[in-house]
Amino acid sequence: MSLHEQEEFLKSIHPFDLLSDDELQIAIKEINIAYYPKDTVLIDTQNIPEHFFIVIKGVVIEYKEDEQIREYHQKDCFDEDSLIYEKSDTVFKTESDLICYELSKKGFLTLFEKNKEFKNFFLLDLAEKLRLLREKESDNDISEFMTAKVSQAYLHAPCFADENDRLIEAIKRSIQHKSSSIIIQKDDDFGIITDSDIKKYFAEGDCDINIKVKEIAKFPLITIDEDDFLFNALFLFTKHIIKRVGVTKEGKLIGILEQIDLLSFFANQSHLVLVKIQKAKTVKELQKASLDYINIIKALNAKGVKIRYITKLISEINTKIFEKLFEMILPEHLKDECCLVVMGSEGRKEQIIRTDQDNALIIQDHMDKREFYPYMQDFTQKLIEFGYPKCDGNVMVSNEYWCKTKSEYEKEIHRWIEYPDMDDYMHFSIFFDSRAVAGDNSLIDSLKEMIFDTVNTNNDIYMAHFAKLTTLFDTPVGFFSTFLKSSKIIDIKKGGIFPIVQGVRSLCLKYKIKAYSTLGRVEELKKRGIIDEKFAQEIQEAFGALSTIRLRSQLEQIKNGKTPDNLIDPNDLSKIQKDLLKDSLQIVNNFKKFIIHHFSLEKIL
Repeated sequence: MSLHEQEEFLKSIHPFDLLSDDELQIAIKEINIAYYPKDTVLIDTQNIPEHFFIVIKGVVIEYKEDEQIREYHQKDCFDEDSLIYEKSDTVFKTESDLICYELSKKGFLTLFEKNKEFKNFFLLDLAEKLRLLREKESDNDISEFMTAKVSQAYLHAPCFADENDRLIEAIKRSIQHKSSSIIIQKDDDFGIITDSDIKKYFAEGDCDINIKVKEIAKFPLITIDEDDFLFNALFLFTKHIIKRVGVTKEGKLIGILEQIDLLSFFANQSHLVLVKIQKAKTVKELQKASLDYINIIKALNAKGVKIRYITKLISEINTKIFEKLFEMILPEHLKDECCLVVMGSEGRKEQIIRTDQDNALIIQDHMDKREFYPYMQDFTQKLIEFGYPKCDGNVMVSNEYWCKTKSEYEKEIHRWIEYPDMDDYMHFSIFFDSRAVAGDNSLIDSLKEMIFDTVNTNNDIYMAHFAKLTTLFDTPVGFFSTFLKSSKIIDIKKGGIFPIVQGVRSLCLKYKIKAYSTLGRVEELKKRGIIDEKFAQEIQEAFGALSTIRLRSQLEQIKNGKTPDNLIDPNDLSKIQKDLLKDSLQIVNNFKKFIIHHFSLEKIL
């Protein structure tokens, strides 16, 4: 490689991208290219290196007591601990022929002392490194948000008046339309009168309410096409010192974009969607409002908003949609005689992209449950039309198994616990995460209390089988060496997210912790000393990283017209995402081992 190529290569690697130009030159002067054949031991407890390794081509495996704990590939680097502390408790061995840069110990430590950010990165624990990598990944993804179109913002329906209409008539029409502006049509041109214009007109002593609107309207109305960029609309607001622009489609005026709505779009679109949901008077209007959620996700994700805040926001929107649809479909006399609950990821407030619907209906014992069946069939079908896919396991209110009386649920919970099979463990796990979204909340509250009263957490066999679900799917910690040889796809939910969710859920059941979200549950486990603070932070960061990688993959799938799923193609991952994935999967694997030991699963596995 030329010196320029070396510089560009280093600048593409974190944390070398934190170095100044002068510091980069120090690194380049202290670097040499080296080759090692397959099966070479680079570092072990007796062989402490004098170099910092940066992989150009090949694979290196790190072992601890003969167990593989990490893999290193192109643009990965190691081992700062050996250089800083002059000792190693792990072994680094080449999995294939290796071509690498060797940065001298002197050069590494010089950079270590000259650049504080560079130094801090290597001194951080794994949880902090994951956090910094996620923040850096977010910084690189603002461009999509910057290309938002006018059509993606909230547009107000225009309130029209003829140029010869009297002012009082136009004002009455605007009140009926709940509009803060009146659009005046004059030949092929448009003008505008705002509430502020009317106030100013009367404040200046002109009190003729019968004046023709064309006399006080401002012409022309500044317009922008719906396919134009929102930043161009912002430019128009600034240039003309106005608060509204007309929006056109093929030359026709279709709406009004107000400055406050544009600014809200860039800050947070959620309140606009919630307003639409609240104002919806028909199922069709509610369906239209519900489809805006994807724009909120794209905008917040592109701005680097943390995944837990996005999930919380989307969960609130989903809850409002379920509640509103429930009110529209169910007759008045049935609404307070039941409780609609969401379960699984929606119950934990962790579902972002609509991948399925898990819900149930709990009915008062004195009611005939059959009376609810046709309405619940309609409810499920409407949610499918809203973009909430049908649950593959049929865990939906349209299934009579999930639409029954409170006493029937009580019997079923007893059976799940006393005489469980594998399906019962899964059903119990799903129901454990339930929360009310409409109807009488007390119905689910009493059932949740019953769960904690019924489960004998001293029953080691039951708790072990429940926790065993944590190990149901393999975690692909050796994934990266595999994908170098094939185009293997991984299921990030099964391999990474589910083990954290189920493991944490098992601990919360055992210790009667009532928090509903995975992150909230980890926090409670940490407070009680069940998981130490460092490990808790690692689990939380890994969960956030895996959820973020999945979200970005799903958004890309939607962009390409595909149905979103949990499958990750390694070829679609950036270097930082690969680092995040590798570190996170290692934490998941460590957590599985913790669960196996904690519940003595080795006795039943």
